[in-house]
Amino acid sequence: MGRQNFASCLSWGLIPCIGLTYAVPLSAQTSSPTAESWAKDFLQNLGKLGSTANINPQRIANRTQLALALNLLLPANSIHTSPQDIPRDVAANLPAAEAITRMVRQKILSAPNGQFQPDRPVTKGEALLAIAKVLSLDNQRMATPKTYLSTMFADANTIPKEAVTAIAALTTRALVVNYPKTRQLRFHQPITELELSALIHQALVYQKRLPPIGSPYIVDPSRPMVSLNVPQVTTLVVNLTKRELTAFSGNTKLKTYRIAVGRAGWETPVGVHRVQQLIERPAWKNPFTGDVIGSGDPDNPLGERWIGFWTNGKDWSGFHGTPNRASVGQAVSHGCIRMYNEDIVELFAMVSQQTVVRVVK
Repeated sequence: MGRQNFASCLSWGLIPCIGLTYAVPLSAQTSSPTAESWAKDFLQNLGKLGSTANINPQRIANRTQLALALNLLLPANSIHTSPQDIPRDVAANLPAAEAITRMVRQKILSAPNGQFQPDRPVTKGEALLAIAKVLSLDNQRMATPKTYLSTMFADANTIPKEAVTAIAALTTRALVVNYPKTRQLRFHQPITELELSALIHQALVYQKRLPPIGSPYIVDPSRPMVSLNVPQVTTLVVNLTKRELTAFSGNTKLKTYRIAVGRAGWETPVGVHRVQQLIERPAWKNPFTGDVIGSGDPDNPLGERWIGFWTNGKDWSGFHGTPNRASVGQAVSHGCIRMYNEDIVELFAMVSQQTVVRVVK
């Protein structure tokens, strides 16, 4: 494919039909000054094939853009498109009409009753499944895809049954890019133009049309967040008085950890809870000032991992690491449970969203 064709497809802003701007959902936003900085290497690599200057990092991609992006992954189209092939809601003179028609004819994208809905926002799942079809990965079988995905994504239970095989195939080939949280697939959430570009980049790498890059947002298939080779923790018992956390697999005690707990007025919530969040290298937002310390910062008070188990809809309590090792063993937190970084990393690999958390005084 020539440079000019690639550039015209990738430069979303040049497509005449695109006039709607969709706000980026909160879960896709970042507190960093430049939201596009995470994708700098993706864009630089894509730039070897064409201009990426008009990609809007804050805008949600629509189905027209998805069709154009997918068309980049297919061989040059020599099939004539007749007017009757074009979906009824797509103008025949639209520059994207041929790409849209091609996607529909090859059953990569749907157009029920001739309605393609070119301006409809695209979800992450829709984009991933379409890429899997283009790359012929949608029917690649593996023994236990659902179990595999549960070790890779904290929200694996939101992946529809019919999508499990395709998403597993994409993940094992390093074709999944998740931003801002690598372990959150966000299958049903709208995808930004920048996120779509990163997925297309990985598909082009898979096709050996671009060299691979390193990025912490590419899901590494060799690094599950939960190892199937280690005991799985079914219950965590927190003893606030002893400032100890004991992990159990069934009735078997696995290990006891020293912890820090909530101080007076900010007590750790007592009761029976369940793990709700699993985040690697979390960012931290000061609840009083709103200031943010990014993931990987040595001063980040959450350390290397976050395991959230309680929320009132606004505030959270959970297990996390800490840069302040001297605080472990004390009642000094705002309700969370601090652990040594090496301990939280070990524990993170053994828990899941089925793990029960029992907090006692």
